[in-house]
Amino acid sequence: MTRHFAAPIVALLLATPALRAQETLLPTAGGGVGFALSAWHFSTAIPQASGAVADVAEVAVPFRVRAALGRWSVDLTGAGAYGAVHLTATPGASGSQSGGSGDRVVTIAGPTDVKLRLTGPIIGDNTLITAGVNIPSGKVGLNTDETAALQAIGAPALHMPIGAFGAGAGATLGVIQVIQRDDWAIAIGASAEQRTEYSPIAIVLAAGKAETRVTPGTAAHVTLGLDRPLGEGRWSLLFVGDVYSSDKLRATGGGLADASSSYTLGPQFTVSSQMAFAARGWREASFNVAARMRSAFSDATGATVAGSSGTYLEGSIGGVRGGPIGAGFVIGADARWHSGLTFTDAMVGAATTAAGVTLGVERAGTSTVRRWSLHGQYGTFDTGRATATGFGATLGVSISARREAQ
Repeated sequence: MTRHFAAPIVALLLATPALRAQETLLPTAGGGVGFALSAWHFSTAIPQASGAVADVAEVAVPFRVRAALGRWSVDLTGAGAYGAVHLTATPGASGSQSGGSGDRVVTIAGPTDVKLRLTGPIIGDNTLITAGVNIPSGKVGLNTDETAALQAIGAPALHMPIGAFGAGAGATLGVIQVIQRDDWAIAIGASAEQRTEYSPIAIVLAAGKAETRVTPGTAAHVTLGLDRPLGEGRWSLLFVGDVYSSDKLRATGGGLADASSSYTLGPQFTVSSQMAFAARGWREASFNVAARMRSAFSDATGATVAGSSGTYLEGSIGGVRGGPIGAGFVIGADARWHSGLTFTDAMVGAATTAAGVTLGVERAGTSTVRRWSLHGQYGTFDTGRATATGFGATLGVSISARREAQ
């Protein structure tokens, strides 16, 4: 099998199954930089431990650099972000931890960790190795206000551009085997990872502490990808299974004694599929669906925490209307449903039903692609303590190098 044939399925396995139905800020390309301004406003403020969340906003500047070194490729990704959360007093509450101080804005800002990944063949063209390091450039110690801000900004229901900053150095090592069967390309991969991002559960457990440090454990990932031509288009299917070791959590300050704890995330399973169409008059067009099942996690004693399992379903359809070169019209629609995590009333566990529409313009040259887009959203959010509707919007601008030929 040639390297050209293997490229789509290898890219499928290396892609992060983030389950995001909205338009990505940086289209798949040889590298690029973007800008995103994203915000949500809730019809009724949603009560949280630090106050009721009325508005959430974030400015993010992600970047990606890709280089080819013979048969090997190098990817460098990272971002900088500034997030703000408008809190109002929780009705009937008193004390600063319950939002009794009235309206205030809590913020979090800084760079994320930078991720460096090297991928290339080790046996022929069909057995590849991928190795990565997590450079600890992101914020790892959060004060009370920063923790409160990240609890809202990092909520999966909101799909903010940057939901995590960093938690120290880490590394990943994996192997991918590609197999050809007639028109089918099959890829099987396995990897071990020292995780380096805050998990939603860690942010919940950190509530109310002045400074929080998360020491993630390791994770094992098993992936299976299928890819084949379908008419003039392509169909891809990806399955990912994740198993985690114990994470440690340490909280200090805030007038409280130092506290340490641990938890173990339950196995997680993700299935995603993409149908890429080759339609006349369209630069690109695709239909995407994804499902993620998160099993319950266990606490420091090993006991399973009831209500900590959840299901996430998402789908999108859209593309760019236009020829290969020149101006194109970006159009898309997406929807998502999250069952919620009932063990907490924090926003990271909110049950969600939301939908959105993306409109924009893309200008493709011979070497670069520029995109301007606006993604509008409407959704309902239920934390178990309160239910609210919300309106959201993301303004995105990006410039990317066109994907290199494989």
